[in-house]
Amino acid sequence: MRLAAAVAGGVSVSASAGSSAIDSFTLAPAVGTYAVVSASGALNISVNGGSIGAPASALKAGNDYTLLVYGNGANATASLISDDNHLPTTITNVKMRLINGLTGTVSGLTLEADFSPVAINVQPSVSSAYGTVPANNSMELDVTSALSATPIFSRSALSIAGSTVYTLFMVGDSAAPQGLLRKDR
Repeated sequence: MRLAAAVAGGVSVSASAGSSAIDSFTLAPAVGTYAVVSASGALNISVNGGSIGAPASALKAGNDYTLLVYGNGANATASLISDDNHLPTTITNVKMRLINGLTGTVSGLTLEADFSPVAINVQPSVSSAYGTVPANNSMELDVTSALSATPIFSRSALSIAGSTVYTLFMVGDSAAPQGLLRKDR
């Protein structure tokens, strides 16, 4: 499991499963690395020193998860997202998805890779399905919202190798969104 602290406002976020720490950040937003935890361990989540409720979903042994903590510090919420870190079946392809962790006035987000849609209308606190795109030594990623005429996130000249899995996290406040691209595998 990994912690994605998408909370706006630069607060501290930490999480554990039973006695096993997942991750801890002194300044959100941030996305951590995977930690091995017990599937039977109760999730404990803290935002700015205060405890928040854990998602009701149960962990299944052997699966990968992202624990998304989003919202404002005082009103943060957690969502448990299943991850699929299996490599694409074709070595020249990339599996990619979008997780919408934005806070504030947010509509569904769309992720495009080299101007082709990968994920469409991804609502807050959820993940898109994985899309498959050709690997590229100079890929452009754009995220758009129905509330904006221009992309809210754009990165170009990304060297994305084949036979990999990526997640783009949109985090922070919708007035100043941040994109965090992570290579999952």
